[in-house]
Amino acid sequence: MACAVATGFWWETRETPVDGVSLREEVPREEIGFDNPTTSSPGYLGPQACSECHAKRVAEFQATRHFQACVLPQPEAMSSEFNSGTSAYATRDPNLRFEMHRQGDEFLMTSIQQSSAGAKRTTSPIGLVYGAGANADEVYFTWHGDRLQELPIVWLNPFREWGAMLFDPHGSGDFARNVTPRCLECHNTWFEHVPGTVNQYRRENMVLGVTCEVCHGPGREHVAFHQGHPDASAAAAIVHPGRLSRERQTDLCAVCHSNAMLNRGPAFRYRPGEPLDAHFKTLQIEHPEEDHLANQTKYLVQSRCYQNSDTLTCITCHNPHRPRSATNAGAESCRKCHQAADCGEQDRLPVELRGRCVDCHMPQIHKIQVAFRTERDAYLPPAKRWEHRIGVYPVARDEVLLAWHQSQTEAQHREEAARLSRMLAEHWLAEAESQRREYRFLAAINSYRQAERFDPQSGAREKLAEVIAIQTQLDDNWSLALHQLSEQRFTDTTATLLDILKLKPTHAGAHGRLGMLHAINQQTDLATEHLQAVERHDPNDQYGESMLGWLAYLGGRWEESRQHYQHADEITPFNAKINYQLAMTLTKLNRLPEAVQQFQQTLTIDPQHVEACRGLSFVLRQQGQAKEAIAFAKRAVQLTQSNNVEALAELAETYFEAGQMSAASDTAAKGLALAKTSKPPVNPQIRRRLERLSSNVRKSAK
Repeated sequence: MACAVATGFWWETRETPVDGVSLREEVPREEIGFDNPTTSSPGYLGPQACSECHAKRVAEFQATRHFQACVLPQPEAMSSEFNSGTSAYATRDPNLRFEMHRQGDEFLMTSIQQSSAGAKRTTSPIGLVYGAGANADEVYFTWHGDRLQELPIVWLNPFREWGAMLFDPHGSGDFARNVTPRCLECHNTWFEHVPGTVNQYRRENMVLGVTCEVCHGPGREHVAFHQGHPDASAAAAIVHPGRLSRERQTDLCAVCHSNAMLNRGPAFRYRPGEPLDAHFKTLQIEHPEEDHLANQTKYLVQSRCYQNSDTLTCITCHNPHRPRSATNAGAESCRKCHQAADCGEQDRLPVELRGRCVDCHMPQIHKIQVAFRTERDAYLPPAKRWEHRIGVYPVARDEVLLAWHQSQTEAQHREEAARLSRMLAEHWLAEAESQRREYRFLAAINSYRQAERFDPQSGAREKLAEVIAIQTQLDDNWSLALHQLSEQRFTDTTATLLDILKLKPTHAGAHGRLGMLHAINQQTDLATEHLQAVERHDPNDQYGESMLGWLAYLGGRWEESRQHYQHADEITPFNAKINYQLAMTLTKLNRLPEAVQQFQQTLTIDPQHVEACRGLSFVLRQQGQAKEAIAFAKRAVQLTQSNNVEALAELAETYFEAGQMSAASDTAAKGLALAKTSKPPVNPQIRRRLERLSSNVRKSAK
């Protein structure tokens, strides 16, 4: 049915060619750059180049967590569990476990899957590490050729045990997941990414960790200048972040310490001093547990301290060149603007607690936006984060007071500690119940944990178990639904998605896939209802808008389709599929210059996008630019490895229109030969096109 074909378009990766198009824009081939679709370094040299002149500063910086944000596995930094023979993690599936061990200088992770055919072992060497030697989680990565993937098992330093991130239980092999460029941008200085791919990289020139050049810019020109001008006193061709405006300083930190999660252009293009929004789309987040990162800059900017100051920035409290223990963060930073007497709580606080500004006004909290499952528990956040929305937090004050009273021995202190414990437990229980009613189950998990911490008799433990079970069921059902969908078990998928929405009516992903399934069944009203619910429940999810755009396109409602795709592009910029579909819709609306721009943008995002190559080739032919169209038609044939009869037919027609009869004849012959052996058989219309073309070539030769 037509609707099934339509929704299948968005669900599958294959895309359809442009037809019935007449465009008048010429597209210079060099703007696309598909002959060499890899990015090249803009001049990153690595910290060793900086140390020639700045040895002391570089040595100091090498001790920071920034510098160690991504490293090669080193014996002195890796968990000692790798050295303890075989260290294992048992998953909830009795037929799946993981083993971690060391073999010489290699650190290995092995998955063992039991089946009726026996145990299948898949061993992956650890190639890169996030968080090595730190006090939170260590995350491991492996290379599959030039594809980088994140392994599912992590080491949790606070608990001294292995944990697992969410992974596809229906997967196989090492159960690793792809590592996107945006992930690498925040942990590294430079990776050479292959545009159009999710996780393909060139390893030869990578600069690991957040090094000097992340904040100061690529150093090649700077180094070359000063090597040639050793007596120059002023730094040339380099950025001094301290001299940037406050907004640009904040943007520099926000590249990685905010929810600026979506690229607006190719990866690793941001340079210090440029506006953040020019390079990244910042996600709209309503609740802290939905943050993808700690998101410190967002909350700092919301602070009255920031808003009432012209100078407060991240480096007011953080010296980026030194480890945290050696920075000026703490009460001394507060006293740059405030005096101890300014605090209205001073007279009511014990003397020992006066001046502990940060503990009360920037308390450490579990945001739980990053959490893991261990063998004993689930949804455990490995580290507390400092609250960067500087403010008044009575709960934080009470917790500081509680710790102090617990350290005292007199009876009145024990009584006050008991009162504070009950009060804090009641606060967190109320928070948890409110969050649970709002279907914020991760937040409720954290709040129940806090309530139990303050009062084990509060009943929080039982409620915690309930909400963990709910979140576990949601995660399991979502994985199951995607697995069923991949196998086109639509009836089963529908039932699973409905189970998800019973537990969490605000689940945007479930609404989106359910809308797609209703569209397959030609239940247009239900499909529209669920697809419209996607953005309402998650303004960062473009799935609903994209599907609505495709359904409108099939229905011939071109302007409606354009509006949906335009909005989808605003939600998720720099997406090849969205841009290609928008180009098709603009073509139907006869908004030809805009359509050309969208085809160009598609090939900028993905130089190996077959359908965009075919679309541009067709466009150029329609406006009588057959010679210019050859490059794109030829590229489409190359990308399909000369195994696509339709692409061969289009190339043959392009050669013919360009007057290159010999090439047209040869290409048509190849297409006809392939058509005869193609399985499944090719569309008879395509075969007739080739036969007609061959006949026309012969007539032209006479």
